[in-house]
Amino acid sequence: MDQIRTSYSALDTFKQCPLRYKYQQIDRIRTPKNKDAVFGNKIHTALEYFHSKTPCSPTLDELLNKLKEIWDSEVFQNEQEDILYFSEAIKILKNYHSSFSQIKEKPAILGTETRFEILLEKNDKKATLSGIIDRIDKTSQGIEIVDYKTAKRLPSQQDIDNSLQLSLYCLGLMKRWPEFKLKDISLSFYFLKHQEKLTTTRTKEQLDLVKEKVFDDLEKIEKSNFKPTPTPLCDWCGYKKMCPMWRHLYKKELTVDDEQIKKIANEYFELKQENSKNNKRLNELKIIIENYLNKEKIERVFTDQVYITRSYLTKYEYDFDKLKEILEPLNKWNNILTINITKLKNIIKALPYPKRKEIEKIKKKSKEYSMLNIKKKRN
Repeated sequence: MDQIRTSYSALDTFKQCPLRYKYQQIDRIRTPKNKDAVFGNKIHTALEYFHSKTPCSPTLDELLNKLKEIWDSEVFQNEQEDILYFSEAIKILKNYHSSFSQIKEKPAILGTETRFEILLEKNDKKATLSGIIDRIDKTSQGIEIVDYKTAKRLPSQQDIDNSLQLSLYCLGLMKRWPEFKLKDISLSFYFLKHQEKLTTTRTKEQLDLVKEKVFDDLEKIEKSNFKPTPTPLCDWCGYKKMCPMWRHLYKKELTVDDEQIKKIANEYFELKQENSKNNKRLNELKIIIENYLNKEKIERVFTDQVYITRSYLTKYEYDFDKLKEILEPLNKWNNILTINITKLKNIIKALPYPKRKEIEKIKKKSKEYSMLNIKKKRN
């Protein structure tokens, strides 16, 4: 019986980009320090120091001196960038120190940077999930898990209510202290840049679904071909230069084929700007470009003007007899009698997780094809 060891961050990495997961978790390729990751790490370390000193918390000067002591200037491109990040860190810690100092009934800190492991079992499969909880408080209302975030974007309350990370932390807490009752546990993300705390709770039913979600994710990883998923997060990825979505951009020694493909890609772009009478030539160029992508084992080519990305579209079809068995008792079947796939997708999104999973099982691939998406490069 295999036992898989993983973590929330590993599962989240796979959702963001399967190839990044492969590089990080399977190939174990190390990357240079990321300035935003280092920034977040230093803030976390400073706050751990602040809450670990008892019975008196450090003064603001002591907290800022701790930041200076642990700060790593080497990860930043230049002195100006270093100053900007350091100033932001000071601002965050000043605001945090001020806010915490004004709390009349301060919580008792049960733990900072608390490690946990939980074992999940399903049939003959086992998975051990590990993690670190930034802070665990005992308040007059019960127990609160607090996880610090340095992100700029504030998620919705719905995102917080459905957060797998907070569900896993809740399970980790209950394993460490089984005497705590679920009804007394609250879960919070503390967004340090905004000084905003978003809080949620969990029900037993929600925690029971965690096991299903985790094993579903692990099954997807097991079956994955680890294709890259380009997003704005690529700019912060340490694997960017080796990724097939970006490797062509960083190629230094250009061959005749490389120079030719730039001309071909530019011509492809220009023809795409014209009308449909050019479709024949476009298809010829598409074949040339795809052959080059296959030969170079990359998924994107760059010219001085544009870049062309190959993406994959998959069509699915459903066993409608089985689909009817699932949707009819929910009074949803009549809504899709026209077999409108878009309408069906919207209905599926609104269904409870177990029903979505049932429908996922009866979905089968009918066709997969590639397409080239072209965009002008930003100056």
